[in-house]
Amino acid sequence: MPAELAALERQLKVYKGLVEVSALINAITDSNELLPAIMEVARRVLEVEASSLFLVNAQGELELASSSGGAAPGAQPTQRIVVPRGRGISGWVLENRQPLLVPDAYADERFFKDADKLTGFTTRSILSVPLLRGDKEIGVLQVLNPIGRKSFDEADLELLAAYGTLAATAIDKLRTIERQQAQERIRQEFAFAQEIQKSFLPQTLPQHSQASFAAFYRPALNVGGDFYDVIEPAPGEIYFVVGDVSGKGMPAALLMAQALSILRLIVKPGISPVATMARWNSMLVGHTIRGMFITALLGRIEVASRHVELCSAGHCHPFRVPVSGPPVEVKIAGSPPLGLLAEIPARSQTITLDPRESLVAYTDGLTESFDSADQCLDPAGVEKLLTRSFHNPTEIVDALNLGELRHRGSAQPSDDLTLLAFSLQ
Repeated sequence: MPAELAALERQLKVYKGLVEVSALINAITDSNELLPAIMEVARRVLEVEASSLFLVNAQGELELASSSGGAAPGAQPTQRIVVPRGRGISGWVLENRQPLLVPDAYADERFFKDADKLTGFTTRSILSVPLLRGDKEIGVLQVLNPIGRKSFDEADLELLAAYGTLAATAIDKLRTIERQQAQERIRQEFAFAQEIQKSFLPQTLPQHSQASFAAFYRPALNVGGDFYDVIEPAPGEIYFVVGDVSGKGMPAALLMAQALSILRLIVKPGISPVATMARWNSMLVGHTIRGMFITALLGRIEVASRHVELCSAGHCHPFRVPVSGPPVEVKIAGSPPLGLLAEIPARSQTITLDPRESLVAYTDGLTESFDSADQCLDPAGVEKLLTRSFHNPTEIVDALNLGELRHRGSAQPSDDLTLLAFSLQ
């Protein structure tokens, strides 16, 4: 009778522990707190010398995530303990997806003795249960060495299996919460990055009686490396630029912001596009992220004469769009992209626009827009989109944007896209 009473008391204590773990699951949302708490409760209520939690890592192996008791109570091992899949007691339990009772650890050939060597702990008897959520493998929960008894029994294994179900629920819930929090944090960071990037692009474009501008910008990801700007340092003198930082995402956006800030410091009344490009390049060299570079089309407009001086650093050729007649691609003898060489052989070309004729600059997100059949729009496709009559630059930008969307169809954009068009009276 005393033995039966002791067994009932032990079961009651374990079930109280299960209730305690249930409360922990609902109260704690930080893995740094929850996992050690589960281990400590398991060790205390099952009256064992040590408890261990192994989680499946990215390689599909079991890695010790938390432990309680053992040679160094309350401390994590100084070395990583990784159990290859299928090896050791825990590896076998995960592979076979069933609990295991080992009365004598060193008599069982499956026992992974390296763990004892690393911790200095001596394992006698083991209870090990898989942590599963449906088909999802989470890890393995183990308790070692019952206090006051030589080995565990089947009743202990049944109770630990119930405990393991709760632990699996806790870990799965925790991972879901942390994943949601990470996604929300990334979403907020990208939203913040978008706002910062938008602040570097011009908020308004110069509009007066003799010149009108229109622009469009769309990153392939949340943020991108394309940029444009229109600067009027003196009345009747307007500089414009369309550029493309190699790559996409945050690194490209950071370099884009740096490049625009530097350019705005350089542009002064009367400076030539060639001199501007050379100085811009010299200030970027050595400060770009490794392997990244910038292509750019830079121009200076003399509004009264309708002269446009153009300078290119490895960028797409612009198009002239007359009031009537076919568009013409302006072939510019360019130089290498910015940020690669200490000096670049910048060259310029001057054109004179006819009244109401437009010039269109863009990034390769337009010509290299791919449809679902992997066919790109290319310059010939852009020329077709421009072969019609337009009343103003806004109509041109809208036609190119809509044309790119129709060409791409259901395919996702592969690159950032920037369009800039202007006309002179």
